[in-house]
Amino acid sequence: MKKISLLLTFALVMALAVPAFAAEDNVKITGEVKTVFEKGTYGDDTEAAITLWADGDALDLDNPLDKSGDEDDFPATKAFYQEIDFTITGAVNENVTFDLAIDTLVNNFTTVSGPSYNGATLGDQGAADNIKMDNALLTLNSGLGTLKLGDMSDYAVDTYFVDEEDMEGMELTTSLSGNDIKVFMTSENDDFAGQDFYGVTVGRNLGALNLTGKLYASRADSNNVTNFAVAADYVVNDMATVNGEIVLNNADKEFSGDFDSAANAEGDTAIFLGADFVVSDALTVNAGLESVGEEFVSVAGDLEEDYDYDLFTVGASYALNNANTLGATYTMVDHNQAENKNTIKLRLDNVRGAFTNTASVELVTNDGYKATDDDATIITLGTEYAMSEVVTVSASLTNKSGDLNEFTYLTAGLDAKIADNINWNTEAKLIDGTTEADADGNASALTTKLTVSF
Repeated sequence: MKKISLLLTFALVMALAVPAFAAEDNVKITGEVKTVFEKGTYGDDTEAAITLWADGDALDLDNPLDKSGDEDDFPATKAFYQEIDFTITGAVNENVTFDLAIDTLVNNFTTVSGPSYNGATLGDQGAADNIKMDNALLTLNSGLGTLKLGDMSDYAVDTYFVDEEDMEGMELTTSLSGNDIKVFMTSENDDFAGQDFYGVTVGRNLGALNLTGKLYASRADSNNVTNFAVAADYVVNDMATVNGEIVLNNADKEFSGDFDSAANAEGDTAIFLGADFVVSDALTVNAGLESVGEEFVSVAGDLEEDYDYDLFTVGASYALNNANTLGATYTMVDHNQAENKNTIKLRLDNVRGAFTNTASVELVTNDGYKATDDDATIITLGTEYAMSEVVTVSASLTNKSGDLNEFTYLTAGLDAKIADNINWNTEAKLIDGTTEADADGNASALTTKLTVSF
């Protein structure tokens, strides 16, 4: 952990150099003790159960039957353990702060078990029996800007370049001559080992128009990607706002593995457009367009498809009254295959006393862009009831039918605040259905967690 050692050394030097504050007045140690019990089942066909759990309309996980990922987010067949998390926050002076998180599993009450795939046991195993550094972030604030060094969770630069849960590196934000400037250099040790990401953005507010120039680059051995983009947000009037971005993408050499693009891509152009219209106090309408070239290279991004597609979206939100809001969205994706993918979704949100309710119907056609039937209907119902200031219960039902995975997915939850620093959360999940490959699967899980903060 060379990076963390450097951060701690730097923080110590700053603390010695600026003795204006007493350390005991500016360093705060907090923590959590989490005791977790989980019991899950995977039925007679484990692979079918895994496929159903991983479905985007159920747990929405990476399916390890297709590729490795999200193993900890699957239910364990048996787990009973206790974790302690420490967080150390401090202020060296009014301009320098740091945050340090340390995670350690202190006790496994039973042998953790779960289905095994590719040598990995599915289910949260609670981590190893040793202390590990999970997060370290040093933040320096001044009147000129902010400098961050260390771990930056949920780091989202753009949908086509670095939209990841955990990145490590440096970010500087500042203002110069009326321009908002951001410079960053990051990397990720696991999914993108050996790959570095660089970027600089310069934005300027011109009143109703906000312009931003962007330069992003990714370097991994001899596989390089460079993006130059110009983005604009324009307030037409009190009722209408439009935004757009054009990206010039350049790549060299062959890409594979973690690069989300076709092999031998040389780069291409992408265009993103959006508009919001406030028709009345009750009605809001929005529209969007994404056009991504066939050799566009998205690196660590989160686009609708990896490359080569056009996406059109039209949506509206209408407040029927103070208690009910109706939403509708239509999306069409042209991926240059046999058929276009179409999605229509209707949603109703309702608030009635202590109840918060949702209901939606989603119709998907040609989900895999195939000429053969590839349709689905997804019906979702959910409710949350605040029984009191300290107890909330919830339940949901998702039914998916059609030519894809078919299943009924039920959840029930109980959140109880026992004391100001003690929370008890329990959730039950049940899924039963048939995979797209006509394999019958069923699975269930019960998870209860007691969290004590100090």
